[in-house]
Parts: sequence; C-alpha cells; structure tokens
Amino acid sequence: MNESQIPQIPWLPLSREAHKLSVTDRLALVNAIVESIRRELRPRQPLPDDFVEPMTGLPKTDTPPATDAEVKIRFSCDRKGAAKRLRGLAKTDTPPPTDAEVAAMLEERLVEKYLK
Repeated sequence: MNESQIPQIPWLPLSREAHKLSVTDRLALVNAIVESIRRELRPRQPLPDDFVEPMTGLPKTDTPPATDAEVKIRFSCDRKGAAKRLRGLAKTDTPPPTDAEVAAMLEERLVEKYLK
C-alpha cells in the first residue's frame, strides 16, 4: 500500500499538536470541544418575550457594604463563639480509655475487619 492509498485522517496533525500541550491546556481544549458540540447538538432556544429572569443572590439593600475590618471582626467573633459552643461536645461521663483498652479495641477491630 503506497502513501496515496493510506486514508487521511484530518484531525491527526491536530492530535499530535495536542500531545505537546500541558495537561491543563489539553483539559481546556477538551472542554472547549465538548462545549462546542453541546451547543451544536442542543442550540439555545430563544426566550419568550414575557420571560422574567428569576432573582438570584442577596437582595439589594440601602446599607453600604461592610468594610474589610468589619468582616474580619465578624468572622473572628464567630470562630471564638463556635469554639466555645463545640467545647464539651464529645465529653462523656466515663473516663477516657487506657492504652491497654485502646490496644484491645484496635485488635478487635482488625480481627473483625480481616478475619471475618
């Protein structure tokens, strides 16, 4: 079979070039190709004239947005409060297990996992 009889694959040179790209660039290329196919197979339908876009996000208020300092104060207070609220969450009336008890629990778990 001579070279003129070999079927030409039009995307083969493009494929060779794609292999030279970084992984990130190849993923972006794949995403662009899939998106173009999706748009071609399912073109966007025109919206009716009476269509109203649903409201998203937070409602607009007349108060100015919080400054960076106010946001930092708000978040630092929340963290301290959360730590206080979480303290004692796992507290029980029984004393913590001893090292021997922990070793026995671990051995029991391993036997249960691998020998049953």
